[in-house]
Amino acid sequence: MKLKSGEFSPIFHLIMGISFVLLSIILFISLGAVKIPFRDIILAFFDKSQNSLYNRIIFNLRLPRILGTLLIGAILAIAGNDFQMIIKNPLADPFIIGISSGASFGAVIYTALKSVYGINLPFGIEFFAFVFALIATLITFTLAKEGKKIPVVSLILSGVIVGFVFNSISTLFTVLFWQNLLHVNFWLMGSTGNIVWSDLIILSIFLVLQVLVNFIFKKHIEVVAMGDDISIFSGINPEKIKLIVLVINVLSVSVVVSKAGIIGFVGLIIPHLVRKLTGPDIYFSTIGSLIYGGIFLGYADLFSRYLFRPTELPIGVTTSIVGAPIFILIMKRGRKI
Repeated sequence: MKLKSGEFSPIFHLIMGISFVLLSIILFISLGAVKIPFRDIILAFFDKSQNSLYNRIIFNLRLPRILGTLLIGAILAIAGNDFQMIIKNPLADPFIIGISSGASFGAVIYTALKSVYGINLPFGIEFFAFVFALIATLITFTLAKEGKKIPVVSLILSGVIVGFVFNSISTLFTVLFWQNLLHVNFWLMGSTGNIVWSDLIILSIFLVLQVLVNFIFKKHIEVVAMGDDISIFSGINPEKIKLIVLVINVLSVSVVVSKAGIIGFVGLIIPHLVRKLTGPDIYFSTIGSLIYGGIFLGYADLFSRYLFRPTELPIGVTTSIVGAPIFILIMKRGRKI
């Protein structure tokens, strides 16, 4: 890619992003209801045997939450980047097109069944979240499709309708089973406060799957992004590629929702920023979304828990405050990046 005078290469932006992530992790660990000096953070990592208050806060509470937040931000940003490419719509985002609402409804259904009837299935909450997220996605696309195209306005309206329906039913369940679902309302607005070390494993697995799919099918996805006619002319089955990308990302977003609730606009904001910095190449846009999605959600989480200490603001509220104006701006300009 030829650079203009004063421009930096995509690799430079990625290196800067990685450096910023590493520095930010120290900041995220330090700030909270209890402020931890940088010196004690360094000592804690070099001597984990100490059973001090700081060590317990770092390794039992903050570090799993911070790493989980970075992984969740990365997953949501990559999902947004992929949806925008294969749907060819700059406003495609797991939150806007109803995937998150469908997944949260599935999670609420399973939580209600588990609490009321004692049903306990391995990976039950993730499975229910995925099934209903897939249903929500199919309904949204079916409603929005006009011929072979999915217009921006139709996608938004369909996503809003589907999201509203699933959120309404979720609210109904929390009212009917309020004694068993008291914790659900806060979780539905997005919270990474319950992330534990074991959650990091499953989040990492699905993040790796997203990256692998994008790297393995790089040329296919980039051709599909140019249009179905070009894909067919190039010998690529666009529907097959769309299905693969769709299923992997819906599954990944479902896992995120099952762990942290609904967190909106990450998949809308970050891909636009990343493609502006690195260009449309899917290698760079995927890694860039991974890095900057994590950074964005990390600082959103820091804002949510530090500025309102000793309580905290749901992280989904914070991302919506930032994302809603940007969403309006992108829609108004009709920008296609």
